Amino acid sequence: MVDNLRRERLGELISGRWGRSLTVKDSTASTMDDASSAAAEGARDGHVVLADQQTRGRGAHGRQWVSPPSSDLYFSVVARPPLEPSSTALVTLAAGLGVREAVASFLPGRTVQVKWPNDIWIERRKCAGILVESRTIGMRIDSVIIGVGLNVNRMQWPPELDGAATSLRAEAPGREPLDRAEVLAALLSHMERWVHRFARDGAAVVVDALRPSLALLGEPIRWEDGEGIFEGIDRDGAARVRTPAGLRSLHAAHIEPVEV
Repeated sequence: MVDNLRRERLGELISGRWGRSLTVKDSTASTMDDASSAAAEGARDGHVVLADQQTRGRGAHGRQWVSPPSSDLYFSVVARPPLEPSSTALVTLAAGLGVREAVASFLPGRTVQVKWPNDIWIERRKCAGILVESRTIGMRIDSVIIGVGLNVNRMQWPPELDGAATSLRAEAPGREPLDRAEVLAALLSHMERWVHRFARDGAAVVVDALRPSLALLGEPIRWEDGEGIFEGIDRDGAARVRTPAGLRSLHAAHIEPVEV
C-alpha cells in the first residue's frame, strides 16, 4: 500500500478543481487557521491546506480535534461559492453529504450516516467531523473555510472516546490500512460536487439528498437545553424536534441520542 501525502502523489490522484492548489504540511497548529489566512491573501476557490498532524485542531462547539501523525486526514478547503452569509449552515450539510458518500465508497455494506449538523457516523460511531467558518464582505460570502477531520487508519482511542469513535480501517474488511491519498482525493471530489450543486440548485437538493442518510431520525434526542424526537431537517437545514410543547427548530445545537 502506498500512503504518501506528498504534493506530487496527490496531484496524480486529484481530478477536480478542489485540491489543484495545495499546501501540504508535516505539522501545523490548525489547518482552519492556515486556510483562513490563505483566503485573506487571495487563495483561489478549491485551495486546500493539508497536514499530517495538528497540534491545536478545532472541532465544533470549541472542542479539540485530536490529530496524531501518520494515521488520519486533517485538511481545510477555501471555497468561494456565490452564496449569502445565511447559507453557511447548509454548506456544512452539503460538505457532509460529500464526506458521507466518500466514506461509504470505501465501506460497501456498512451504514454511513450524517449526524446533524456536522458529524459522520459509521454504524453509529463517529469517524469524521466538519467545521465551516465564513468570511463575508457586505452581504455576500467572500470565502468559506471547510475543515474536515477523518479517522482513516487509527485503531486506538483515549478512554473517553472508546466505543464512540471509529475509523475507516476499523470498519473495513480485513482491517488493512488505507491509502490516505486515495481517501483524500475521493473526499475532495465528492465534497466539491455537493457544495457546487448547493450553490447552483439551492437548498432543496441538499435537504432531499440528506434525508435517507440522516442518523437518529425518529429517535429521542437531547441537546443543550432540551429533549425531543428528531424529525429531520427543514429547508433551511435546521433540525426539527418534536417536544411536549410542540415542534421546535434547532439552528445550532449539539444533539445526542437519549438512551432508553
